[in-house]
Amino acid sequence: MPVGGSRSRPERAQAVSDFNTTLGFEDCWSNPRSGRSVRSPASGNFSTGRTGRDEQEDASPRKKSAGFSSSNGAGRSEAQVASISAADKARLSRVVRGAPEVMVKVSKPAKMDKHGNPIRVNRQTEGTRVAAHFDYISRNGRLELETSLGDVLTGKAATAALYAEWMQNHDEDRANGLASDRTRITTSIVFSMPGNTNASAVKDAVRALAQQEFGGRHDYVMALHTDTKHPHVHLTVRTVGNDGVKLNLRKADLQHLRDTFAAKLRQCGIEAESTPRSARGVTRRGERTPVYKIRQRGEAVAVDKAKQREVQRDVADHGGLLPDRPWDTAIVARRNRVMTTYSAAAAILAQSPNPDDRALARATEQFAAGLTDVTTERTTLARELAVEQSATRNKPGPARLGDRASKREQGAAKGAPDRDDGPGRER
Repeated sequence: MPVGGSRSRPERAQAVSDFNTTLGFEDCWSNPRSGRSVRSPASGNFSTGRTGRDEQEDASPRKKSAGFSSSNGAGRSEAQVASISAADKARLSRVVRGAPEVMVKVSKPAKMDKHGNPIRVNRQTEGTRVAAHFDYISRNGRLELETSLGDVLTGKAATAALYAEWMQNHDEDRANGLASDRTRITTSIVFSMPGNTNASAVKDAVRALAQQEFGGRHDYVMALHTDTKHPHVHLTVRTVGNDGVKLNLRKADLQHLRDTFAAKLRQCGIEAESTPRSARGVTRRGERTPVYKIRQRGEAVAVDKAKQREVQRDVADHGGLLPDRPWDTAIVARRNRVMTTYSAAAAILAQSPNPDDRALARATEQFAAGLTDVTTERTTLARELAVEQSATRNKPGPARLGDRASKREQGAAKGAPDRDDGPGRER
């Protein structure tokens, strides 16, 4: 630029933008593994997660400067003044208030039959599975099924007709080379919310989600269940799409579905969130459905015993101490990043002239202060084992025969009555 000359309009815009960076919440609200686009013939119709370009932008010095903040804002240069977007501010408010978290789960088909024999995937076993699944989600025809075309089916005859139609489509896919004997006919997804949530709103949200994500590409059917503690919707999608692309949901896809489900619920007037566990200070994963059902029946869970034996073995092999695992270190590191981001957000909000922002700052500080517990299931089991072993060591053992005889003799010497151990038995 010539000496004494004026800046061009693009340069001026760039300089102004350096003073208004936006605090990012990737460490809080993104999954530990950065997602990438999953557009491929094997992964369905989703494009979720952050792209490589996004990651490069986040790694730039300007982006990084937005994350550094102290409690009073001191130590930051003028070019490092950060702000929080309206969307992130709204989400932060929901998180610190403890908004209900959505649950999205893909139901995996059983690998063993009721006799413990492995199930071989073929057309016959898949047909049996799908028929049983339709009976289950319709409660043997008592509940309504809603299809991707908007048709509402009631009764066993309508359910059987839908099953016959899907089996016919599956046979056509096999004949056209779009499916094989080992292709799963359906993919089953469950969308659930806490028990006090309006069930009709849950169904409306899933309907909107299904139309957005699968409409026109995959046939699907959905059913609302309200006979359990949590209102939930079973969404059953035909795996092979109308364009021949198979649906293969990955971890990033599930998070995308959670985010979309929560957004659709909010559009229906239901407060909901879809943050990762680490953003809420939760270290333990939810139980798998089979384990949960076994525990609900009051039966012993074999996996519990296996975990206890593993912890006992690790403690015994390391001198009575539970060894650290790579994921233990990762949990602590991620939690520290989450707390740092929340603290930075609180510092930014505390400087706002808006009293609502300052109130959110105080709530965020209090919320972040409660995230220090990183106890895992292994740690809890190790503590329970230590308590059990300590109680065993301190518990008085059974008296020896010699001790009992000595006490008896002492009692006899004092005139105490000597008990008879029974006829025919030696004293």
